[in-house]
Amino acid sequence: MEEEMVRSLLINQTKYLLITLLSLPLVAGNNAITVQHKGNDSVINIKQVGYTNNATVYCGLSAGIYSTHTCTRAVINLNTTGHGNTTKAYSQWSNHEDNVFTITQTGDNNYGYLDLDKDDNTAILTQNGNSNTGIVLMAGDDNTYTISQTGNSKYAKMYAFGDDADSTITQSGSGAHNAYIYNYNYADNNSSTITQSGSGAHDADIFWYSDADDGVASITQSGSGDHTARLNFYNDDWNVGVTQSGANDKSFTATYNCVSNCTKTLTITQYD
Repeated sequence: MEEEMVRSLLINQTKYLLITLLSLPLVAGNNAITVQHKGNDSVINIKQVGYTNNATVYCGLSAGIYSTHTCTRAVINLNTTGHGNTTKAYSQWSNHEDNVFTITQTGDNNYGYLDLDKDDNTAILTQNGNSNTGIVLMAGDDNTYTISQTGNSKYAKMYAFGDDADSTITQSGSGAHNAYIYNYNYADNNSSTITQSGSGAHDADIFWYSDADDGVASITQSGSGDHTARLNFYNDDWNVGVTQSGANDKSFTATYNCVSNCTKTLTITQYD
């Protein structure tokens, strides 16, 4: 077996923790792994193939600072093949149980950051290509967030503060694609989907703030050129869809704000 890379491993107040670390160079060294864990019954698997990759896990501890919080039954899988990649799995601001973190990177100079707090959350980030960025910040219970990036220089970010929300971002092809999903103030039972494919610049935002419950939103942009879609919703009971395909210069913005007893349905389709 080839020489193992640099590891920085610190485990505090941990019982029944299974850690598997594998770090193999293709050419040179300087891979780094840092694990800080406080709690019981967690499983952490980290694999690095390549060089100058960096993996960090803070579970129950905040960057080495003692905390009363615990990380219980976490499952963390960080797999990297390539050079100069960064993977981060954090769960540090509250007591948390049964969270699942998965980051898979193939390529160079990718950045993946998952921060899950509270219980029963799942975050999956897959990056194929170079210089992609994927970020998930989540505080709540029973959420599932998925980001898939194929190509180079893709950027995707999700914020969620609430329960029972599912959000998915899929970006493919070459060129710049940007996607953002934000859920604030216990936005429960939402399903957000952004799909962007093809060459050229695509840009999509989905917002919900202030107890925006029971909603479904979807943005699909395909083909070459400029697509831009923005959605912003408050309060309850909405169903939204935007589909833009082909050619250039398609743009859409929808903003809904309702105090109570809201029912919204919006469907927009643009084709060339």
